[in-house]
Amino acid sequence: MIPPSAEPKDKPPEHDSVYLAGVLVKALSYANNDPETSLIYARKSAECICTDLFKKEVGDPGNNRLDKLIELLSNKEALPERIRIPFRVIQQYGNYAAHVQTDRKPIDRHYITPCLSALVQVSNWFFLEYLVIPIPSDLKNIINEYDPQPAPASKEVGELDFAVMAKDLGSPHPLRQYQWEGVNFLAKNDAALLADEMGLGKTVQSITALRLLLRSDSSKRALIIAPSSLICNWENELRTWAPELTVRRVRGTSNDRLYTYQLPIQVLIASYEQIRADGIDIDPDVQFEVVIIDEAQRIKNRHSRSALACRLLSRNRSWALSGTPLENNLDDLISLFIFIKSGIVDVGMPPREVQTRIKPHFLRRRKKEVLSEMPPILIQDVPLELSGVQKDAYDEIWFGRRSLAASDGIPATEASLFALLTKLKQLCNFDPVSEESVKMDALDWAPVN
Repeated sequence: MIPPSAEPKDKPPEHDSVYLAGVLVKALSYANNDPETSLIYARKSAECICTDLFKKEVGDPGNNRLDKLIELLSNKEALPERIRIPFRVIQQYGNYAAHVQTDRKPIDRHYITPCLSALVQVSNWFFLEYLVIPIPSDLKNIINEYDPQPAPASKEVGELDFAVMAKDLGSPHPLRQYQWEGVNFLAKNDAALLADEMGLGKTVQSITALRLLLRSDSSKRALIIAPSSLICNWENELRTWAPELTVRRVRGTSNDRLYTYQLPIQVLIASYEQIRADGIDIDPDVQFEVVIIDEAQRIKNRHSRSALACRLLSRNRSWALSGTPLENNLDDLISLFIFIKSGIVDVGMPPREVQTRIKPHFLRRRKKEVLSEMPPILIQDVPLELSGVQKDAYDEIWFGRRSLAASDGIPATEASLFALLTKLKQLCNFDPVSEESVKMDALDWAPVN
């Protein structure tokens, strides 16, 4: 049952920022000890915000409740599209708390995480963007301290023995020292942003860390979110580097996908577009050991639906991969770290403090920093001579160039000459008639030095 004292009493006729901040603080502070009461205050906070919005934008709200206020404000376009969804999330969870049923399972902290994450987003928007005033200090402090997905205390992971790891995992190809350090960084961190420069193997590092994470317990599950263009690449890399893991792509209609998230499959791969459509509706009881987002800059706008959907996923660990430099852009970092570990950075923090706070959770290496570990680039000139039918075809075009370049008595132009050169270059690579290619023969038989 909901405690009689859970409902705020003696509220003033107009909700000033101090009163609203007090209700929001209670919604977040009750999260761990009394989740049911936390939901009541979350709904009350949303009602206060919507009532104030209605008074300012439309007029007297009358006796309309939260769901009707949201509908009316949406019709009047007083609510931005990106804020309507978080309001709906709060409404749905608040309705669940308000309608007590005797046979209902108790509400726990894990269940209410999406609602409180949406509440934080709505609160930031209302104070900073709509009212254009600073967030009250008490509320700002508790938002910074609020962890949307508290993980149980885990045993401290020491430095990993890379030689032992390589032997145990049976990697198909050896990893370089800096890559093992990236694996170590991910494996030790529940919240991590791996931002190596492109070409340094972030995908391989994350797959190897994922193998370490999942190999001891087949019931653990992971979700990888990537751009649609990279889904096949992830499938291929997982097939190569983690053949023992069961991997499936999320496919089908919306209902098909929602059922797929619940299946006991070790690794699921979904696109940002799918998560954007599904994130709000995924059952909060669906728990992932780790959620990995590739090309993490896709959620750099913290107000986007994709960013919200990623944040609503229930998970114990959050790993983000990005080759795009982010450390100097505070807004991008804030959005990423709301997903990775909320409360670490916030608007208005000086850059030095931001760097200090993210340091344990941020790793970026550039190619020039690990150049000594990269294999040398070998440039080797191999002179080749055309022969057989391929040479005859080349000579035919070359010696007949004047007649080929000019047609119908019209002098040769630059365009026709360039077209002729292109034909000769293509023929040097491959003769489509005879299917001869001296270059392919050289690649097949040349020794590797």
